[in-house]
Amino acid sequence: MTTLIIKSDSGKKTNLIMELAKELGLSVTAGEFEELNTKAMVTGIGRKTTDEELIDYLSKDDGGEPIDIEVAFSKYSSGK
Repeated sequence: MTTLIIKSDSGKKTNLIMELAKELGLSVTAGEFEELNTKAMVTGIGRKTTDEELIDYLSKDDGGEPIDIEVAFSKYSSGK
């Protein structure tokens, strides 16, 4: 099965694409598209992300400084 996600700011074009898909015998659903952000990564977006979405999200640089892995996990690796 293939899932196709189409982003459109035009309701008319969206309806035309949906009509075409129905004429071709395809299952069609429409809904709001949630872009990946930190909140969505933590809480989920209700569907599996595409590889492209994940690569785009992980490629964004928010200007933060990287944290050394030893420092990040020191709380959990102290053997307590």
